[in-house]
This record gives sequence, C-alpha cells and structure tokens, in this order.
Amino acid sequence: MKHAGRWWLLTLGALLFCFACGKDKSGGAPSGSTEGGSAATQADDDDDASAADDDDDDSSSSTGGRTTDDDDDDSSSSTGGRTTDNDDDDSSSSTGGKATGDDDDDSSSSGGAGGAADDDDDDSSSGAGGAADDDDDDDSSSSGGAGGSSGEGRIIGHEQSDLSTVPEDAIAQAKQKLHIAYQHTSHGSQLITGMNALARFPDFGERYAWSDSGESGALDLDDDGIPADAVDLSTGDSEDENGDTPWVVGTRALLDNSANAHINVVMWSWCSINGHDAQRYVDNMEKLVAEYPKVTFVFMTGHAEGDGEDMAENGVYYNDQLIRDHCREHHRWLYDFADIEAYDPDGDYFWDLNMYDNLDYGDGGNWAVEWVADHPDHVFTQLTMGTDGFSGTIGCAHSDSPTEANLNCVKKAAAAWNLFARLAGWDGTSG
Repeated sequence: MKHAGRWWLLTLGALLFCFACGKDKSGGAPSGSTEGGSAATQADDDDDASAADDDDDDSSSSTGGRTTDDDDDDSSSSTGGRTTDNDDDDSSSSTGGKATGDDDDDSSSSGGAGGAADDDDDDSSSGAGGAADDDDDDDSSSSGGAGGSSGEGRIIGHEQSDLSTVPEDAIAQAKQKLHIAYQHTSHGSQLITGMNALARFPDFGERYAWSDSGESGALDLDDDGIPADAVDLSTGDSEDENGDTPWVVGTRALLDNSANAHINVVMWSWCSINGHDAQRYVDNMEKLVAEYPKVTFVFMTGHAEGDGEDMAENGVYYNDQLIRDHCREHHRWLYDFADIEAYDPDGDYFWDLNMYDNLDYGDGGNWAVEWVADHPDHVFTQLTMGTDGFSGTIGCAHSDSPTEANLNCVKKAAAAWNLFARLAGWDGTSG
C-alpha cells in the first residue's frame, strides 16, 4: 500500500472535477433566478454593443424610427424619428414595467413663418407654418367655461382679447411675416369690422393697419380671399366622391397656384355651426394640414345661438366642444370665435345663460350694455361707442343692436391680432 497516498489524491481530484462540472459555467446566478432582475432583461456587461443594452453608460441612436433607451445615464439621438429617452434621472412613467421618459416641461420656439416642428408635451412654440404643430397626446389643459384659456397655448379665446397684452413689436412682426387668406360670410366679417375700427382709431396710429395687399407696412390679409364652391364652412359641409369638402378643394386650388406661394396662413369661418358635421370639418382640416406643411391652418368655432350648453349631437355647443378638444389633442391653432363672445372683458361668463350672437342673454340682459355702462372710460368703450375724433364701431354683423353690442366686433379684432402676433413668433407672455 505504498501508493495509497497517491490513490487518495487521485480520487479527491476526480471528485472535485465532477463537482465543478455540475456548476453553472457562466459563474452567475442559476438559470431562472430573479436575483438582480429578470433573466430576460438582466444586462451582464458595462459596455457592449447589444441592441437591448441596458447598461449604465452608453449611447444609442435611431435612424428612421423611434429609439427607446432604458439606461441610467446616457445620451441618445435620432435621425428621421423621435427619440424617447427613458433614463433614470428624469420624470418618467412606467407602464407594464417599461419606463417611458417623455419629458414634459421644455420651452422651444420657432419664430417666424414656417417654423420647425416641435413635438414636445408642454412647450411654447410659434411661427406661421403648419410644420410647427404639435401632435403629442399629453397636454394638460382644462376646458373651463366655453373654451380657451391662457394655459392652452394655441387656443385664442376670451383671455387673448386684451389689446394691452400684445407688445407693439409683436404686432409689427406679424405685419412683416404673415400673408393671410381669410374666407367668411356675415358672422366671420365680425373680425374685419373690428379690425377696421382698430385701424381707424386715432390713438393707435398705424399700429393695426391692414389691407388686402399688405402694402405700406400693413398686415397682408386677403379678405374674402379663397374662391371656392362654398363661401363659408357652413355652406361647405358636404363631400365629393373623394371625401373632400368644397372648401378643401377651393383651398387646394388657391395654394397650388404659384402666384399664391406667399400665403402662409389660411382661415375659414362658420356662419351657423348648428346641425353641421364638426367631425367632418376637423378631418378635412387635417387633410390640408398634412398636405401643406408650410401653411398654418387656423381652426374656428361657431357663434352663439341661444342654446346654452346643450350637448345635443351636432348642436352649437357640441360642435364647438368637439373642435376645441381636437385642437387641444393635436395642438392646432384655434380662433375660438364662440369663447370670445361668451365672456365680457372682465371675464364674466354668459354662454350658459342662453346667450345669442348679439350678446343678449337670459330674460332681457345684454352683457355689452351692462359692461359699457360700468366702464365709460375704457378703450373698448371708446372703440365701441366713439370718442373725440372717432365715431365708434358700427355695422357689426348680427351684433349691432343694441349699439353697445358692437363691442363683440372689437373683442374679435383684439383676439385676432393676438393670434397674428402668436403666429409670427410672439410667445404670448413677454412684452
């Protein structure tokens, strides 16, 4: 037995070899272990070239699609698509275990006509040109009252009808940059009547000058300027064999004419919106938005007809709300015609009191009569009723009796100039 020691060593070595063969060769946790995360998502290395790389410090990029990056501290970029940065050091939400960090609070602007697209959730972007529209899903806006509020970005409503809030240089920039085609009938002419009053008011000088040609430093607004088989949105509420409304066909003809290549804003107004198909309207507007990305298309609501907040399908309030909701969801520019007349300049709301388009409400009230009486020295009263060297505003379609109701047109014009300043690059707050 002189070799017994050697035999014992050989036996021990064989046992150790068999034990080693039974271990996981990776040196990690056994298959199926949940230690440190799911086996399907656990990253083993700190710097590799895997397409599903969840490492601590890497860079990922996407060409022609959307990049989703789940790293802790990374830099990601995309070409031809939107990058979604799912970092641990940002405000991200988790759905089904997968983080999606679409940062909400950024401030981007695209001044001037034809601005670049901005696809963020809470931003301040401007510039005439449909390419500046946001198509995100999560915007935090409320729909108090009839519509627009200052927090809703691209909705121009009663809170944007204060002339004093728009700086003079923003008005000048609108006159330099915008070339507007506007088509309407009588109710839509309220903007024009009010704009004429502002242009004639002695205290304003040439600040609010406008003309069909835009000469001599005036705003270029081609009034009643879109030839079509429909003169407004109400008469154009029908579709041809291609599913196009006549105002879409007419707008295409206008914009496809090389002589109109300068036009960068298009507006169509309703007569009565009651009983019409507002969903057809927004769908056809979206066709134009997609086809002419260098043109800004301004959506519009319809005027009051005494029905209050009745949500009967295709009624006035129903249709106005549908249009507002669409514009909020898709970040479209909206001139909220109804909202502007639903409030007096102090912010008191009358639409729910069965208000009409001449501002009558309830049992014999008229908010313009009441407001003018309480504010005899206000510039809106002077514009409406007249003052030394100025005869006042007259002939406001459907809203000139009583005389104080011409204030409706004054407010519509004030909101229109706010819209134009925003389209030309003003952020809506500074100045």
